[in-house]
Order: sequence, then C-alpha cells, then structure tokens
Amino acid sequence: MTTIPHENENDNAISKCCERFIKRFRINTLLRNSSATKEKGIPAYEVFAFILGLVFSGKNLYTLLSTAKEKVSFGKDVVYRFLCNASINWNLFLFNLSCSVVSEVDYLTSDERRTVLIIDDTPYYRDRSKNVELLSRFKDHSKNNRYYKGFEFLTMGWSDGQTFIPVDFRLSANKEDKKLICGTNVKEDNRTLATKRRQDARRSKPELVLDMLRNVKGTPAEAKYVTYDSWFSSPSAIIDTKNLGFDVVARLKNNKTRYEFEGELLSLKQIYARSKKRRGRASWLLSVMVKVRHDDYKESVPAKIVFVRDRNNRKNWIAIISTDTSLSEEEIIELYGKRWDIEPYHKMIKSYLKLEKEFQFRSFDAINAHVTIVLTRYIFLSLENREKKDLRSINEGFHMLCNELEDISFAQAFDLITSVIKQCCADYLHLAKEQINAFVELFVTGLPSYIKDKLVFSMCES
Repeated sequence: MTTIPHENENDNAISKCCERFIKRFRINTLLRNSSATKEKGIPAYEVFAFILGLVFSGKNLYTLLSTAKEKVSFGKDVVYRFLCNASINWNLFLFNLSCSVVSEVDYLTSDERRTVLIIDDTPYYRDRSKNVELLSRFKDHSKNNRYYKGFEFLTMGWSDGQTFIPVDFRLSANKEDKKLICGTNVKEDNRTLATKRRQDARRSKPELVLDMLRNVKGTPAEAKYVTYDSWFSSPSAIIDTKNLGFDVVARLKNNKTRYEFEGELLSLKQIYARSKKRRGRASWLLSVMVKVRHDDYKESVPAKIVFVRDRNNRKNWIAIISTDTSLSEEEIIELYGKRWDIEPYHKMIKSYLKLEKEFQFRSFDAINAHVTIVLTRYIFLSLENREKKDLRSINEGFHMLCNELEDISFAQAFDLITSVIKQCCADYLHLAKEQINAFVELFVTGLPSYIKDKLVFSMCES
C-alpha cells in the first residue's frame, strides 16, 4: 500500500511514516467499523491513505494523478465517490482514532499534569460558493463583524499542555432560515446517518457541545476539566457541564450576567468594585467565591472567579471562573492558559493542511469527510512531534516532512557523480588537480546540448 507516489526509495520517507501510522492504529479496522468498506474495486483504506498523504506531495489531486498514472491504480472518480459516501460515520472514525492516540500519548504524560478538554469554534470560509449544501451567512467577530459565507467549525480537543489531539467536531449551518443561502436536496429519513448529520448542523452550538461531552465520558479521551472562552461561558452552559461531571475553567463575559456573591446577585463589574484588590503588580488582582445560578435550574454551582490584569490594557481585567474551588488562583490561570493550544491548531489546519482550499465540494457529506482527513493529518503530525521530542513547532515539522518528498535535482545528481569521478581519479590514477579538472571539462563538453543546458547553474557554482 502506497500513500504517496514517489520516484525512488530515497524520497518516500513521509510515505513510510504514514504507513507506520496507519498500521499502528489499525486505520483499516477503524474505517471498517465506521462503515467505510470496499464496495468494488479499490479497498477503502487505500483511497483514504492516498488522500491522507496528498497534502505532503505539494500537488493537487489532478496533478498528482496525471503525473503518476502508472503508480496509482484509481482515478479521481474513485476519490470523489469515496468522499461523497453518506453512509460513512466520519465522526465515529475520528473519535475512535483520537481515543487510541490519546491512550498512547497519556503514557508520556506525568500523572501530576492536568489534562483538559478544549472547546472552540472557528469560521469555515466558502465565500466564493453559491450552491454548497447548507451554505450559510455568519458574522465573523474576529474581523470587525463582517459577514462571510460558509460554516462554523466547532472542535473539541484533548490537551495535556504539550500535545493537542482533536477528538470530535461539528460543522454548523445557521439556525435562521433567512441566513441559510442553500438548503439540502437529501430526502429526510431519521434512520439514516446523512439526515442526522444535517439535523446536527442546524442545532445550536451549546447543544452540540453537550453532545460531544456526553460522548467522551468514560473514554480514554476524557479529562476532568473543560475549558472554553467567553462565547460558551453562559451560566446555563456552566451548570450543564458541571452536571455531566466535568469542572469548568473558562473566561467570562463582562456583561449584565449576575452571580450570587455574599447573598446578592451582582455583575462582574459590581463584584470587582466591591472587593478589595491586591496591591502592586500581581499576576492576579482579585479572587472571590460565588454561586452560578440560572432561572431554569433549581440548583446553583459554587465557583471561584479570578480577576487577572489584561496584558493589552493594564487598566482592564479579565475574569476566569473555575467550578473546582480547591484549585489555587495560579492553577486556575495555568489551566485556562492551556486553552491556547487550540489556536495554533486552527492556524495549522487552515494554512498548512488545506482545510478550506484542497477540495471545493458541494456535498455536505463530502465536506465532513474531508474535514476528518485533515484532522487525521494533524493527529499524525502532532504524534510525530510528541514522540520524537521535537522542539520545533508542528508547522516546521510539516515543512520538513514535505522537503523529504522533493526529488533530487538533475544538477545535484550530476555534481554528485562528478565529485565521485574526481575522487577516483585522484585516488587510483594519481592525477594532478589540473589534469582532473581538464578531464571533467572535456567530459562535459562532449555531452549533448540538452544535458549541458541543465548543468549551466551547477557548473557556474562549481
């Protein structure tokens, strides 16, 4: 099984790495358990392995298939049919793979280090599309609230502060019909996976987050703490997460939301104004005990809120809440700091692993399939980076792996040959340096013109 077509044995290092990864975690079995089985012709795992390694070749699908027809036993139609297969449970495949990887990474993690589940979303752009299934219009809060076309990409990942592993994801369309640009032509049947996938796309993100947390309970990817930013830290979300058995460490919005403090319901601004702050240039300014309440819930959740000085504006503060009141202020800040692991992940899958630009599918099933393969690439790189104890970032490791695929140039090969010839002339024929150079020059002069043209730069450099 070959993941990437290569010219010679020296240029297939990344192909061998992918093959080891596939065999080690039994990708074939995971695909079969997710209903990705061979219908006819090419086995499903071969097509999956080919797409997995595609990004490292530096070529798109069309170019790679055109230049390696004799080494790839299938065409682009096989790839498209595989990705558009609506019966494959890609979320189940990614979840099982992530649990297997987390089990092995956890052996490398000290028992004293706390692991966390990180939840965050990012825009999935399809601005130039019109007829993509469930294409929606969203407001991008990171870019001056401008609107974009596409989806919201929600991820839950496991992290120990050193390695981030994506565990589950959802692609969300807009719940409002007026902001839904394109609908779906799939016949609704609640028994099918395709219908459930499209129904999940129209559900609210808090509901999807709770579903993902329920699925991770009792698995190797479970962690005691869940971290997210202020977009998910509503009182109802905190109470629901706590009721599932997880402790929350999250940033709070400085809005009108009220918390029970000293028998009164107060906003964060009011709590900060009433409390005595620490003097000097302390890393945190204030720590208070509160209760998180919501009208839809009878019970309240005790929590600790830590006010931290804002680095960007020292006159402002940031509030971080923890439902584990036994943690110290420093530990709460450290745990929330691990949430940053998901930001480089977003950058990596978009800029290097071609989340949005490798394929331009219209089928919602195919988009989900491609997202799963991109996240599998990230898991592969993250595991390589962790086990080899490489201090480089994952994106640097990505470039190094891609460089191993580059064919040695003709000029470099010729320089290698001439250097060996010169060494042999000196060692066995005992020729002087001037004689050796004259011999090589005569040899090059006698070469055909189409070969000499490729050696112009090489001869100039030598």
